[in-house]
Amino acid sequence: MTGVGRPGGDVAARRAASALGATAHDVLLADDVHDAVRLSMVGLVERFQAEAAEGIDATIRLEIGDSAPMALHVRDGRCLLTRGAATAAAADVVLRTDRSCWLDLAAGHAEGIATFLHGDLEVHGDLDLAARFETLFAPAPGGQRHLRATRTRIKGTTIDALVAGQGTPVLLLHGLGASKVSFLPTLDALSDRYEVHALDLPGYGRSSKPLPTGRRYSMAWFADVVHGYLVANRLGDAHLVGNSMGARIALELALHRPRSVRSVTGLAPAVAFDETRAMAPLLRLLRPQWLGLAPTPVPAAVIERIVRDLFHDPARLPANNLQAAALDVVRMSRDPGFRMALIASARHLGADRLSGRRGYWTRLAQTIPPSLWVFGAQDRLVAAHYAGRVREALPAADVQVWESMGHVPQFEDPVRTHDTLHRWLARVDAGR
Repeated sequence: MTGVGRPGGDVAARRAASALGATAHDVLLADDVHDAVRLSMVGLVERFQAEAAEGIDATIRLEIGDSAPMALHVRDGRCLLTRGAATAAAADVVLRTDRSCWLDLAAGHAEGIATFLHGDLEVHGDLDLAARFETLFAPAPGGQRHLRATRTRIKGTTIDALVAGQGTPVLLLHGLGASKVSFLPTLDALSDRYEVHALDLPGYGRSSKPLPTGRRYSMAWFADVVHGYLVANRLGDAHLVGNSMGARIALELALHRPRSVRSVTGLAPAVAFDETRAMAPLLRLLRPQWLGLAPTPVPAAVIERIVRDLFHDPARLPANNLQAAALDVVRMSRDPGFRMALIASARHLGADRLSGRRGYWTRLAQTIPPSLWVFGAQDRLVAAHYAGRVREALPAADVQVWESMGHVPQFEDPVRTHDTLHRWLARVDAGR
């Protein structure tokens, strides 16, 4: 048994046995620990779930320690494993880690999202595909499935989501130009106590991208779709947590359907901006979203600089994670449907009325569900002085301004963000 005599060989082989569903004796007949890695990959292919891969046509390159690179090809409801057949440039996503970490992931003893966030798994390419990787395969014998991918049809559009945990539902709504992967840290952190749903809003991520006609991509339209998601999945009243535009959508849902909303949390929440007051009448007349049909590639370096500017201190994030987020935006920006949705959403936000009976600040005071608002003192997109306006409109709300914080607190300071969310959600639930 050649695996036994090598340092760690028997441990690696046993992990591979668990991942494959074979006995430890079977795997110990393998040549060495490299075969343990290979057998774990074969086990994945055997556990492939075609229904979980609907609509996915992708190549996933696996670089595990010093083992030869392997590639998983997922298309037409099938999964094929090849050795070294896909270069890193040709693959849709590259997953890179050491042997021990990989065997834990394959056996279901570790979770992919948590491993990525801790910096033990490098991702290059399609971050969404990497996040849902484990959902493509049935759990290994003795392993558990903590994450699942869902697709929900609502009013002619399909919403893609990642779901984890059990308990009271919490919906995570991303910001302008982002996708559900911007909430990966929160999905991981809250799923120990709640059933957490990270949504791709229509026009973004893997959700469908209807043409920007009529009221589509207005905050009220988004809120109707999110409410439809709640109804279709029988979620009852849910906590809503939104970042930037996602917070604006959560508020709109709370105003129109207060019985469906248990609480609202806005992280760097978009408001009705004084900065766009002069342009608002013109934005209501124009339809700039059709410019998204024009192929206007933005260099990856420019997008990475924009992503870095969302943070007060980008160095807080692992460099690979920051690059992965930027490349994810680059990938999405190649889709004209995404570009049109982005421009249409921005137009509706900029055209929001500030005052009057239908104005944002007037309507804000009518919010019924309890709300938490977190502003970053160094946020370059949503100025911290809006915190005072929110306090005036909602004296009962919990409004906080965090020093040394930019526009994406769930990534920039996940510990503080998620500790705050845990306390806030528990307090709301205790008061019901």
